[in-house]
Amino acid sequence: MSLFDWLRPLYRPLPAWWPVRAALDDRALLSDRWVILDTETSGLQPARDRLLSLAAVTLSQASLPLAQQWYATLDHQDAALPAGNVLIHRLTPGLLAGGMPVTEGLETLARFVGDAPVLAFHHGHDRSFLRSALLRAGYSELPWRWWEVGDVLTLAWPDLAPRPKTLDDWLTALQVRVDERHHALQDARATALLLLKALPRLAEQGITTRQQLAQAIGHLRRLRRWRAS
Repeated sequence: MSLFDWLRPLYRPLPAWWPVRAALDDRALLSDRWVILDTETSGLQPARDRLLSLAAVTLSQASLPLAQQWYATLDHQDAALPAGNVLIHRLTPGLLAGGMPVTEGLETLARFVGDAPVLAFHHGHDRSFLRSALLRAGYSELPWRWWEVGDVLTLAWPDLAPRPKTLDDWLTALQVRVDERHHALQDARATALLLLKALPRLAEQGITTRQQLAQAIGHLRRLRRWRAS
């Protein structure tokens, strides 16, 4: 039995809107709905630091509908936040004080994503902070299906060298120009633009459904582990 199983009686009852894990089926990627997620945090330690903001951008039917984007700063009046880390993201104390209560922000994000696959760069960071914030709010971890954006882009451009590692690296390599960085919503939009360019490249390689993409990502990760061993 895992630690989360032991803690489950302490959680709130799951509400009716609680999302389900995205199915791996034959849904066509070109008509699918993905959500690209980005967060801003006060540091790198989920147990000590806090989420400052949340951003989600929808990629739907190979387009980026402006009406399907969401962003919120989070109010942390009960916690002291390091000024240096906060100012990197241009989130002033005034902006944070006027933000959404953390629990409301998490619930709104969960509703926004629904049962769509969630994509992010280095998503372990985002997952860890969301998990900690959810536990503080009395919820278990959201059952989302996460995909690493770097894996999807590597599948779309397998021969690109040197291999880009960061969002900035990929933006430069694929010549995607953005006007602003280091803001959760702008970074999520930039990531979505990269994925939009990747969809036809994936199709050229026969990766056209959710199931095929999941299988290709699994193969890529196994190959990476084998080469590192």
